[in-house]
Amino acid sequence: MKPSYQTFRRHTAGVLGVVFLISGLLKLVDPVGTMLIVQEYFKFFHLAFLTGAAKAVGVALAMTECAVGIGLITGVFRKLSAIVAYAMLGVFTVVTLLLWIFNPPMDCGCFGQAVHLSHAQSFWKNVVLIVLAVVAFTPFKEFGTPRVHKNVAAGVAFAAVILGAVYCNSHLPIVDFTPFNWGSQLFASLDENAEEEDFRRAPILSFFDAEGTYQDELAARDKVVVISVYDVSKADWARVTEHHRLLQGTEALPLLLVSASREEVEALALPADVAPYFSDYKTLITLNRSNGGGSYFYDGEVIHKWSAPHVPDSLREDIAEDPLALSTRHVTRRRLTAQGFCVGLLAILLLL
Repeated sequence: MKPSYQTFRRHTAGVLGVVFLISGLLKLVDPVGTMLIVQEYFKFFHLAFLTGAAKAVGVALAMTECAVGIGLITGVFRKLSAIVAYAMLGVFTVVTLLLWIFNPPMDCGCFGQAVHLSHAQSFWKNVVLIVLAVVAFTPFKEFGTPRVHKNVAAGVAFAAVILGAVYCNSHLPIVDFTPFNWGSQLFASLDENAEEEDFRRAPILSFFDAEGTYQDELAARDKVVVISVYDVSKADWARVTEHHRLLQGTEALPLLLVSASREEVEALALPADVAPYFSDYKTLITLNRSNGGGSYFYDGEVIHKWSAPHVPDSLREDIAEDPLALSTRHVTRRRLTAQGFCVGLLAILLLL
């Protein structure tokens, strides 16, 4: 085989590896969102009994994609990576073809919650990747031996991916791809002068009180912190109550939103000063990926979010601070963290 063709194959494998790595990272950055996607697949294939394992399956799949991507980019275990890549692409292509044929109301989740493709686009995307794989791995031999330093690069990169996955599993996603991302404006806060596109994009909390009256306008007032509980059976209610009472002494209006029936809430025997409002599971898990987490709104704009275990001791100071300055500081920090991680990871893989 000519050296020039070997180089072409290696570069093509590297491109395929980058796609696998990006796909895996976008799933790992939002493990709860990935869980929701896997649950939809289980429902589509009538495997609802596996719903409880959806998060573990989603994370395992994402880690496999990252491992394959790292292997194809660095050349470490490239033959094994090629075999796994072929197998995954084959399965993904069949699955996306079935989705295209039956057209269920779900997203393929190929790139997590970051990129939304139609079923047809998902299928043809996989076809293109299979063509790249055929070019990269035909003939299925002469994969070459990576240089020793590439083994180090692959090990460091995979360790970084694991650490990133652990962090994102215990914190909120570094990058928020949901409709309730930083800076988004609630539907209830838009006035009649807003553009039609603003109304289409604006997320809706759609929550109501014990009498069944919708109260969305409450979240569009000045400073508001929504504590959202999408699974009442797994929430730390001592912590939720503590945060709610802490907020009562600030400028912000505390709102407790739960996804539960009135009977379930009554069984919790919450303190009289902690009165919940009701919303649906999908809305609350989209608003905040943490069960019992807090979301800070100012005039209906998403300013900041906290996971349930990481509501800061400085909450009072944060609420007293200028909302836009608070939002800018945290958004900048998260953006730099995400960009630094991605740039550092690629630098390790390509330059080390």
